[in-house]
Amino acid sequence: PTELGNIRTLNSLTFGFNFLTGSIPTELQNLKALQLLYLSNNQLTGPIPPELQKLQALMGLYLDFNQLTGPIPTELGNMKLLNSLMLANNQLTGQIPSELGNLQKLDILQLENNQLTGQIPTEVQNLELLQSLTLDGNAFDSN
Repeated sequence: PTELGNIRTLNSLTFGFNFLTGSIPTELQNLKALQLLYLSNNQLTGPIPPELQKLQALMGLYLDFNQLTGPIPTELGNMKLLNSLMLANNQLTGQIPSELGNLQKLDILQLENNQLTGQIPTEVQNLELLQSLTLDGNAFDSN
């Protein structure tokens, strides 16, 4: 519900495995203290809101196993404390934004089983703390 955006002191929001439908509310951008957003294993649709970049305290973004569409927002590259980005098993399209290479604290990046295309950006090599990178099940170029 959009009213969750009014709970300014919330630091963890977990709604996994709840059969949630509809889009991710942009009002979540108001949760400035949020460190964990776990919306995995639902039936969420539509794009990932670029407004999530305003969650500057966020360390874990779990949106995997939904039906999210559209590109990965370049704005996610502004989330400096993010260490886990789970976007696997959706219907995301387009290329991996090179801006994700700005996520210096990222240690897990899961993008498998989407409809991503193009080449893997060279900026991924900037992710010095990265321990897990899963990209299988997409349509990347072989070059």
